[in-house]
Amino acid sequence: MTFEMAALVWVTGVAHLISAFRLACYQRDELRYNWRDRILISLCGAVFCHAGIDVLLTFLPVSPWHAGVSVFSCVMIVRSSGNIIVLWHAFKH
Repeated sequence: MTFEMAALVWVTGVAHLISAFRLACYQRDELRYNWRDRILISLCGAVFCHAGIDVLLTFLPVSPWHAGVSVFSCVMIVRSSGNIIVLWHAFKH
């Protein structure tokens, strides 16, 4: 495995884990409690965590597109402070 491929694997795995950590640390507004939003955020966090651990432990090669999309989603989640419902509404309109 070349250095470039190892860097792509590492960047992709870390981006997934940062996204999962940010979703796990999201402070929900208890005044507007919605159980569907909480389930969606928890499921997305679990999927990101599983994907990050899978990429880092198995060290499978990833494409530059996969790495780019992972970094883009990580940036969007961190910028929205973990509130992916806001992202969902922004993309929907």
